[in-house]
Amino acid sequence: MVDLGTLLTYRGRLHVVVGVTPMGATPRLLELEEVESGRIRRVEWTDPGLDTSPGRASDREDPTDEQASD
Repeated sequence: MVDLGTLLTYRGRLHVVVGVTPMGATPRLLELEEVESGRIRRVEWTDPGLDTSPGRASDREDPTDEQASD
């Protein structure tokens, strides 16, 4: 199970989960927003380009979390 807001990798690029299909729906889809471009796409859970391995994308520093410098 993947929660909304989870960072993961899709085809080597960092994405945020912004939507999921309900448990009983087929096909099971994730709606992903690419962190760099903001592009949103829907992919099946079984897509080989999707990496939901724990400790992979979630351990990375969030590039959108920038500190303001004065």
